[in-house]
Amino acid sequence: MTTKKLQLTVTEMTQEDLEAATAMRLQSWLDTYVNDEIGVTREWIEQRNKTQMSADSMERRRSRLKESVLKGWVAKGAEGKIIGVTTPYIDEGGNQRIGALYVDKAYHGKGVGSALLQKAIDGHDPTKPIQLEVVSYNKRAKMFYKKWGFEEIPNSDMLFADKIPEVKMIRKAQNEI
Repeated sequence: MTTKKLQLTVTEMTQEDLEAATAMRLQSWLDTYVNDEIGVTREWIEQRNKTQMSADSMERRRSRLKESVLKGWVAKGAEGKIIGVTTPYIDEGGNQRIGALYVDKAYHGKGVGSALLQKAIDGHDPTKPIQLEVVSYNKRAKMFYKKWGFEEIPNSDMLFADKIPEVKMIRKAQNEI
C-alpha cells in the first residue's frame, strides 16, 4: 500500500486570503470546541462566528494584517484551498505569542500544523520565550504543542469569552533549553 504525500504550500497571508482563512478558522471552532456540558454549544459558536465574519470584524482583521510586525501564514493544499492558518504576534507587553493556529480537520496529522508552527516560531526571536493559550479540553492541540517544546503553565486556567476554559503554555527561549 502506498500513501500519497500531501502537496502543501505555506505562504504569507495576504488580504486576499483573509476571508477564506477566517472561514476555515471558524469552521475549526465548530469542529473542535463544541462542549455542551460546559455551555459551549454549537449554537453559541455559530452566533459568535456570524459576528466574526461581519464586515466590521473583517475590516479590523484587514487593518491588523496591514499593521502587523509579524507575518500571518496560510497553508494551502494542491488545489489552492486554505487548509491551515497561524497568526503569530507580539502583545502589548512585548511577549511573543503564537496567536491562532488552526488546521482543517481533514488535514489533521498530515504535517500542516507543524509547517505553520515552524513558520510562526521562525518569525520570533529565539532568545525569548513564546506563549500561547489553548482550550483546556483540546487534548490533541495540547499534545501537539508539547511535542514542540511548549509546557503547560500550572494554575494558568482562564476563560476565553467568559465561557471557554483555556490554559497557558510556554516554549522557553532557545538559550534556556
